[in-house]
Amino acid sequence: MDVAIQAFSTTTIYALTLAITAWTAGALYYDVGRESKFSWLFIFAWATFVVTVYTMWQTPWKAFAIVLTIFGLFLIWWFSQKPSNERNWQPNAAILAQAIIDGDSVTIENVRNTEYRSLEDYTPRHEIRTYPLSQLQGLDTLVCHWGSPWVSHPIFVFDFGLHGRICISIEVRYRIGQKYNLLRSLYRQQEIIYVVCDERDAILRRTKYATQEDVYLYRVEASKDEIKEVFLEYCERINNLVDSPRWYNGVTTNCTTSIYTQRKNHMVWDWRLLFNGRLDQMLYDRKRLDQSRPFKILKQQSRVNDIANRASFNDFGDSIRSQLAGYNRGNLHELPSIGKGNRESNP
Repeated sequence: MDVAIQAFSTTTIYALTLAITAWTAGALYYDVGRESKFSWLFIFAWATFVVTVYTMWQTPWKAFAIVLTIFGLFLIWWFSQKPSNERNWQPNAAILAQAIIDGDSVTIENVRNTEYRSLEDYTPRHEIRTYPLSQLQGLDTLVCHWGSPWVSHPIFVFDFGLHGRICISIEVRYRIGQKYNLLRSLYRQQEIIYVVCDERDAILRRTKYATQEDVYLYRVEASKDEIKEVFLEYCERINNLVDSPRWYNGVTTNCTTSIYTQRKNHMVWDWRLLFNGRLDQMLYDRKRLDQSRPFKILKQQSRVNDIANRASFNDFGDSIRSQLAGYNRGNLHELPSIGKGNRESNP
């Protein structure tokens, strides 16, 4: 028995050492070396140190104690790095939204409504939009897939009736030259942004200009009070980022776990919040999506790519929803034209 316990303890020590060594190597590459050619020198020196320690101290727990001490000191430096709003941002992520609430009125500054020619060629446009909170009557979710069945990107769409819809998407705030990289997202290399945008921007960017991305639109079953509560929580997070930027993390602070964090007093944890490619299935299982048909059929009938790409400009949202499962005429409305009523372009 003692031999078995000792063997288990030794295996655990080696496993923890391997995990610490691997994670620290990534931090050295991204956060210390900044992905330069010198990054590999830092990794080589770190790996050499770990191997040397275990060679010199043949008692595993003593060697592990030394490695753990150095790792702890490194973490003190790592956690001292601060996120910033002052970076060389990509144009589409350069301007943060801000929500100003005055009684029943909410004015959102810097609503993105970009004119795309391609994902790399576009003209950023930002607008000021005002909505009456009392008219917030519906909630939709866009679920975007781009390959892996375990990964997706959710976007909430808030419906203010005749005053229009607004999308909020939690994303990586990319700097010039950056693209998504899962390993990079685990370190202090990217901030988070709450993108507030027009529905055409949110959908057509992914259906018309992105390749191999499937987008699904679902009506979410929720009371008006709950929808308002969720919207106000988003507004609070949006405003906080203006003064207090936050790091993006591909596991702990991403597009889905951030929703759970701000709704944790109202949501039950589910493994599909982490492996969010099954997020729409989770919503269906919780009876948040249309229950009149099996989920597999609902999902097939909720894909918007082809519908969105041929939808008319002025009634874009209603045109899409009139052809989707889970919607009826009571969910649809005529939208005001851009530039009239509640929309104002920023200079």
